[in-house]
Amino acid sequence: MEEKRAMLNSLILLMIISSFCLELTVAETYCHAQRRLLIDACKILILRQAPPAECCRRIRTTPAWCVCPSVTPQRAALIDVNYAVGVIRQCGRHVARGTKCGSITVP
Repeated sequence: MEEKRAMLNSLILLMIISSFCLELTVAETYCHAQRRLLIDACKILILRQAPPAECCRRIRTTPAWCVCPSVTPQRAALIDVNYAVGVIRQCGRHVARGTKCGSITVP
């Protein structure tokens, strides 16, 4: 009886761990797709042109928890924070002073 109980507990633990790993994989896939859509919609910003409507829509709807972890110190060095925050605000998304996103803190 003890062996069956131990086997059942092990099976339940394995199912919980598998479920957690699957959720992480799904979240990573979702975030990768969200970042790709944002980049594709906002490429024109490299030329410092006004953000198109689709870019603003992506800025308003892309979760920060998908974008901020990818802002490494190397990428942050390439970003004009004041310009980026200005575009985000222009598109209607609130950015509070002191907000931290990856290795960037909003002035």
